[in-house]
Order: sequence, then C-alpha cells, then structure tokens
Amino acid sequence: MAHTRTRFSLVEYGAPVDLSRAIVDAIGVDRTKVNSLLLEAGNRAASSLGLNYNPISVDAKGTRAIDFAGLIRLAPSLELEVAPKFLGLDAADARWREDFFFLSTLSRHGCLLASERLSASGGTPRDLPTLVARSITSMYEARKRRPLRIYRKVREADFFIDGDPDPVDLIFPSPDGFEQELIRFDRKNGWNGDIVAAARELLPEVSDPSAASSLVRLIEDLSPQNAPANRRKPIPARHRAWKPLHELSIDVLGGLGLNYKQGQAHAPGYLVETWRVWEDLLTVAARLGFGRNAVVPQRGYPLGTKTKISTGAVSKLSVYPDCVIESDGTRPRMLLDAKYKGHVEKGQLRINEADIYEALAFSKATGCSLVALAYPAQPGDVPQPVGTCTVFERAVVDAVQIAGIQIESRQISKTGALRVFAANIATGVAAAFTGSI
Repeated sequence: MAHTRTRFSLVEYGAPVDLSRAIVDAIGVDRTKVNSLLLEAGNRAASSLGLNYNPISVDAKGTRAIDFAGLIRLAPSLELEVAPKFLGLDAADARWREDFFFLSTLSRHGCLLASERLSASGGTPRDLPTLVARSITSMYEARKRRPLRIYRKVREADFFIDGDPDPVDLIFPSPDGFEQELIRFDRKNGWNGDIVAAARELLPEVSDPSAASSLVRLIEDLSPQNAPANRRKPIPARHRAWKPLHELSIDVLGGLGLNYKQGQAHAPGYLVETWRVWEDLLTVAARLGFGRNAVVPQRGYPLGTKTKISTGAVSKLSVYPDCVIESDGTRPRMLLDAKYKGHVEKGQLRINEADIYEALAFSKATGCSLVALAYPAQPGDVPQPVGTCTVFERAVVDAVQIAGIQIESRQISKTGALRVFAANIATGVAAAFTGSI
C-alpha cells in the first residue's frame, strides 16, 4: 500500500511563499529544521541536474524555486512539487502533472510524445508514480510480441537428455536426473530483470488500481528474473526497440519519484531542467509541423573569428540556433529559437535586449532575416487551444524582423494534442511574419 504523504507546492519563478510555516504547522518540527530540509533538497536537485547553485532559496521573504520542476522528497513522508512556470498550479484540475510528465519524458527519453500513449480520461489519477507505471506497462505491451531474449548457458538436472551431460553422471545420475549443460534462448536476462525490478519498485507507490494490475501482469509475465546488476550491458541492436523502456526502468530504479533514501547524493524524485524540456518540445513539434526535412536543428553557423592575444591562435566563432526552417516555396526561410525566461518583467511582456542581440547574431550567421523567438505562454484563467501562438512584441533592425511569440502548451498530454500543437505552431510562426497574428 502507498504511504500517506504530505505534499507542498511551488511554481517555478513564482513569488516567494512562506512554505516553512506551512510545513511547521503540518508536521510540528521547528522552522530551522524545515529550512534545512528545503535547502538540502535544493542541493540534491542541483547535484542531479548538474547545476552549480542551489535552485531552492529560503530567506525572510519565503521559499522560491528556479530553473527546475518536478517532485522531490524533503523527508520520508514529506514531498515538494515544483510546477513549471508555463503550466502553473491549478487546485481544481491537476492536469499540469500529466502535462509535465509527458513533456519531461520526451526530454529524457524521447518516447512518449512520439507514441502519445498517456491517456487523459477525466477520472484517471495524475500522480507521477502512476503516470510512470502507465508509461512502462503501455511500452511493454507494445513490445512484448517481440520479446527481449538472449542465449545463455545453464546447468540443469533432468532424466531427458537435452544438453551435454558429464559421462560420470550418465552412470550415476542424481535423484533429479542427469546433470547437463544447456543453451537456453529465453527472457531471463539483465535487461528484463531491470524492467521487473522497476515494476516492483513502482507497485507500492501506485494509487490507480488498473495501473497496479498492469504492473502485476508485467511482473508475472517476465518472472522469474535475477536481481538487477550494478554493471549493465548495452541492449543489442536487434532489440533496440526495448531501449526506451529499459532506460525509463533504470530511471525508476534511480529514484524516479519513488523511495526517499536519506543521505544519498542524488535527488530522489522526477526533476528536469525546464528550459531543456521546452527546447526539446519545440524541436520535435517543428519537425512534425514543418516536416522533418525542412528543419535543421542545432547546427553551427560561422559568425566570425576569435583571436587569443597571448598566442595569436585564431578560432572560429559560431552560433547555434535551435531550428532553421527552410523554405518550401509557400513560406519564407525562418529561424525558430526556443526562449524560456526573461520576457515577463514587472507584469509587462517584452523581448529582452539579450535575446534581440542573440537573434541578430543568428540572422547574420545564417543569412536569414526572419527570427521567431518562442516563449512558453504564461498560464491564464482559461487555457487556449494547445499550440496557440500569440505575438506579443516585434523588433525590426534594418532588414531583420524579430517576433516574440508566446505558445500555449497546457493540455498537451491529451490524446492527439501533440500533432495539434505542432500544426498550430507551423501555422502561427509562419503567420507571425505575414501579419496574420
């Protein structure tokens, strides 16, 4: 059975919240201890994400989280969830968690947004362990017709000779039969062992009966397996379809929203750098919306040179726009660059100067005069259709046109929503330079 836990919430980049007082009132420990738990959680998040600073700050104004989102344990029965700024927190509709997991799984594994296997029925629980469980079981169901099997040597005893017995055993068999060495081609291997172990780890955390039943069926189907090994061999090329499921299972065993183990350096929970999630989402959507062949992602373009004065060494200076969208005859050549923060200041929507300067550098290096800077839309009271593009500011420098665009991403976990998102982006970005929006 799942343990009862108390969960507190923050919104990334939100105003400071007096979270310490709320936790003190809930669990009855002193404020100093609570502040220590929050800062320690921030340090684990920094270690997990490779940050060189603590993304959770605690001061007299309150607690604030920046540059990450996800779920992390503060103590065995205490959790902190940080919602991405573009999804926000909605007490009436917790769909943001499903959207968040959907997007972050794309960024880390690249499998769910392509397969769109997360259902979004109104009665489905949306806690993260249940969503992970549904992901693992649906991915397993899609692959089980071509099982992940390998050849392995085993020693067995049987009166039916199927392998290579020892000559002495033929004369003096054991009570169970002839000891013999056989080659088995079956599903007992380290990769399936990891998948089963991940399912077992998830099972006590899952609150949805149907998801729990699916995990039990998976465990029964693949058992028996040996315990997971610390050293893992790469999955053979012939079984590469199993790689996303295996990687997700490894994440579960590494603490993906699951058991809190006090004192460990890694951050238990599901944590992501939000800017990276946004960038990956836009790249996938651009390929879907404009066509894979039309999109050139993350290629370096020479801008100039750098000279090191002490040695005289000259090196190239290159820039890397997220997506160059080539012309198809009906639309012009454009640049699409993902931006995550810095466009909302003191309640005003604006393109900040650093983003304009970077856009000009991209334009010069690529020879493209149309640059779309794509920011996640701020959550409003009522979500717009997923993928809705809204131009909030334009900048013109000589022949270069720069459009700041907000894009709605809430409810992207609904069935079919990814393709709608991609289609709306393709239409909206092109329209930004024709004056249609």
